[in-house]
Amino acid sequence: MELHLDISLAGSIKACQQLTELANSNFVPAFALLPPAKRQAMEILYAFTRFSDDIVDLPDPNDPDPNANGVPVDIALQRKKQKLGQWISALESVFGKPDNTTPPQIDPHDTPAFQRLAQRFPDCGGLVLLPAMKMIVDKYNIPREPLFHLIEGIESDIEPRVFATFDDSSGYCHQVATSVGYASLAIWGTAMPIFSEPVLKAARACGIAFQWTNIVRDLLEDYRNGRIYLPQTELRRFGLTDEQFGSVLDGAQWHKQKTAQKGNNHEQFTFKEMLREMGQVEENFAQLLTYQLERCEMYYENSLPLYDLIHGDSRRAFGLMWNYYYALYQKMVRQPLLVTGNSRIRLSSLKKLQLWCRWRFMLCRRLPKR
Repeated sequence: MELHLDISLAGSIKACQQLTELANSNFVPAFALLPPAKRQAMEILYAFTRFSDDIVDLPDPNDPDPNANGVPVDIALQRKKQKLGQWISALESVFGKPDNTTPPQIDPHDTPAFQRLAQRFPDCGGLVLLPAMKMIVDKYNIPREPLFHLIEGIESDIEPRVFATFDDSSGYCHQVATSVGYASLAIWGTAMPIFSEPVLKAARACGIAFQWTNIVRDLLEDYRNGRIYLPQTELRRFGLTDEQFGSVLDGAQWHKQKTAQKGNNHEQFTFKEMLREMGQVEENFAQLLTYQLERCEMYYENSLPLYDLIHGDSRRAFGLMWNYYYALYQKMVRQPLLVTGNSRIRLSSLKKLQLWCRWRFMLCRRLPKR
């Protein structure tokens, strides 16, 4: 996404707002439920996370098309690594390295300092976001470590990957989801320190609940991109190979396989045996999917205390975000095979409006589980 080039603090804030508006995220309506200063801060934080994520997820229009020109995919991967490396170096110049207790003293109003940074990293369009980001980090005392943990998680997505155990998968969730949650909590304000045990426990549960909902929803899209975020140990526990998992997951392709078996000239016994084996694969897949959704429910339950730990003027915004994700999760529980379709699972516009009105106009004392 193209950003406004004014690297002054005012220009930076405007660029963050523009990027947030263009992203059209389901989180953005929740920002309207915050006081103006916190709303602006969340728009800045969102723009930072969006730009960071897009370095890996979006194709660079300046890169050659590997399909059209026969350029090896490695070139595109290398380009992403270089761009993300520049972004990390720029962040370290502004915020210091995570293990450095005395970060650089850069004033968000010091436009020349950011201009010099732009000269060092001419290909890094996200630099325009940094004055605004530095402003909110200083103002709300946002910890630096989660910001870099987010980048680490994004960096690990550059190349296809698999996870051996749930500990590995949950570690990724904490990098890309809980880290943003910690920064958000710093902006919203909490009844006790962010890294105190009650806040830490509920925030980590919320991060996994949100990200695991994303993972289950995007199983097919991720598989096509060479990514399986579900733990390998759990696929094997439910009797699935990666290939079987992908075959059932792609509902249209799986239907073609079954139809092709019917059309082949098999002996009757062999044909029945093939159908029996395919039916068992489907059953194993269904059990695996049920297990993942039950896991989501547990983490949503463990995240409930976070609502009361957040400052009163920010609870509605968090409540809407939580309620949106929980409604998305419930939709998959009611219709789990939606994950095998080609259309992305979404809430209807009417449902989104209902949720927004609930949190905008109703007196909400707790997170609604039903």
